[in-house]
Amino acid sequence: MSPASEHAISVRALRKSFRADRSWLRRLQGREGTAMRAVLQDVQFDVGRGEIFGLVGANGAGKTTLLKILSTALLPDQGTVLVDGCDVVAAAADVRRRVAVVPADERALFWRVSAAENVRLFAALYGLRGVARDEAVASALALVGLADVGHQQVGTFSSGMRQRTLLARALVTRPPILILDEPTRSLDPVTARDLRQFIRDVLCGQLGTTIILATHSTEEAVELCDRAALMVRGRIAAVDTLPRLRARVGSARVRVRVEAADATRAAGVLGVAAEPVSSTGDVHFDVSLAPDARPSAVLASLVEAGIRVSEFAPQPMTLADLLQAAAAGATADV
Repeated sequence: MSPASEHAISVRALRKSFRADRSWLRRLQGREGTAMRAVLQDVQFDVGRGEIFGLVGANGAGKTTLLKILSTALLPDQGTVLVDGCDVVAAAADVRRRVAVVPADERALFWRVSAAENVRLFAALYGLRGVARDEAVASALALVGLADVGHQQVGTFSSGMRQRTLLARALVTRPPILILDEPTRSLDPVTARDLRQFIRDVLCGQLGTTIILATHSTEEAVELCDRAALMVRGRIAAVDTLPRLRARVGSARVRVRVEAADATRAAGVLGVAAEPVSSTGDVHFDVSLAPDARPSAVLASLVEAGIRVSEFAPQPMTLADLLQAAAAGATADV
């Protein structure tokens, strides 16, 4: 029995560092060095039961290290991490019975054997035997829509089918918590959409599974995540819903289109560099407004300067914009 906990995952003051000079050459020479590089710094957040929680950040932000600690593949240097009420250090075996990881790499599968054999091996590693194992394998394959092709070699599968095989392997023990590391990275848009629907409707809607999702996709984060943590250089810059995160760390963005003859004056009013003239003979600027600036006031300033404005439209903030704004905020706090 796991200790009672209102959260599926609770992380407090988590830190992790690695040697900064651990190249293979230095290792072969027996010179590990002593310089350390902080990968996770004072990370703190909670994940509710049945929630889809996103970890969003650029490469090197610390997402993979955090996922490895949550799954007990790495030990933290400092801090406390509870998964379903179990400490990842003191009760690692209990954590592993409650968490399954779905990697992004299809090479985590054995391509020369069938999907069923891949799932059966994983079930055996978790202690399932005989009829109970076979029933669990059949149920997992059916759940992900591979019941009719489970006998086929994984090497004959499409990327989408391999991703579903990875999901079936993770679901064979029906864990309460799933860790998904960029699950749609290698999928085409239609297959990615179908997989996101499966995650939302089946894994969360029907099974009530708690999901930790690492992603770079704006569409994926907005469509799937109840809340997300923005990770910047090993720190959590903000945690909230995607719409609220955009409102908190991002300023308003507008596209301003003017005639080529007015481009220089418009750039001066907007406080940006001049843009090249387009093939249609006009110029557009994508401008991030100051937090206290009102779009209507900016438009009024352009008109008062005699600038002919043919377009003045708000622009949605992309995930890249969001991370850039978060990174700027994190830099300001240092």
